[in-house]
Amino acid sequence: MSKKNAIFFSCNERFIFTLSVALLSLKKYNQELLKNTDVLVYYQGFTQADKDFLNRILPCKFTEYHFAVETDFNNINFKHFTQLTFARYEIFDLLDTYRKVLYIDVDVMIGGDLSYIFNNFGDKSGVAMCKDTQKGLTLITKNFVKPLPQYDMTVPCYNAGVTLFCDNIPHRRELRMWCYHKTAEWLENLVCPDQGVVNVMFQEFGIQVEVLPDICNCLPSNPKYLDKNRHDVLIYHCAGGGVRFWTYTWNSLWQPFYQEYLAMGGKPHTDKEHAWLKWIKKFNLQRWAFFDRSPDPQMHPARFIKYVLAYPFKYWFK
Repeated sequence: MSKKNAIFFSCNERFIFTLSVALLSLKKYNQELLKNTDVLVYYQGFTQADKDFLNRILPCKFTEYHFAVETDFNNINFKHFTQLTFARYEIFDLLDTYRKVLYIDVDVMIGGDLSYIFNNFGDKSGVAMCKDTQKGLTLITKNFVKPLPQYDMTVPCYNAGVTLFCDNIPHRRELRMWCYHKTAEWLENLVCPDQGVVNVMFQEFGIQVEVLPDICNCLPSNPKYLDKNRHDVLIYHCAGGGVRFWTYTWNSLWQPFYQEYLAMGGKPHTDKEHAWLKWIKKFNLQRWAFFDRSPDPQMHPARFIKYVLAYPFKYWFK
């Protein structure tokens, strides 16, 4: 019997609302895929009621997560990112059970059929990721306070927010614990902790990365992210903190899923909204297409001016 595929999320109680949006959007566009693909959720802090709620959206297989080695859990890298960012290391052992596992961060919205990723990537090298272009920093040195002299810091960085791991990845049985031990060893030197470790792992074990197109992990730095004419983006990922779907600006793609979550009895998020989003909601400006995904003029004034100048030509005079 051939092995199934899986989609992997990790989440704590604070981000149940955005995991719910991810699951609702996954369900909308992936009915056929989900017939033979397990949804795995590694968690900390969930109650049984939380798990029951998420299962109402999609049947999930839940596993309580524990960091695999002793380390300093008061370190800033655990306070800022939480232990759950390292749950992806568990995927290497899960490949005993699954043929391919697609790791997806929870601060995402699914926009299309993810079968494209499973069907077209991973068979050659065992791993597929998008290149990282956040803030114009494209090399793996961005993940470290100080460069690691034993590795080449000038190679491209791959964004860990969406990663396809396959059971043919070289040295698979060594990878899980190597990642845990290096995380503990390098903890004070890590900026993007899991991403730094995984990118160096490729060098250590001579693993080639198949490059996913940017529609598979569309980041806020990507022009496609705010382009209302795009209908091919498979995963929108609000990596970068400030440009979150729920706090930055009105996003007409994300809002219906969030409203569906609330209608199911989900708790509203408690994150502070930008003044720009508050203003849009206060005056019901979201009814005008201009304000949908409009850049925050206070946080990104240059981006907003460019948006204002380009808007008539891009969306009115089509």
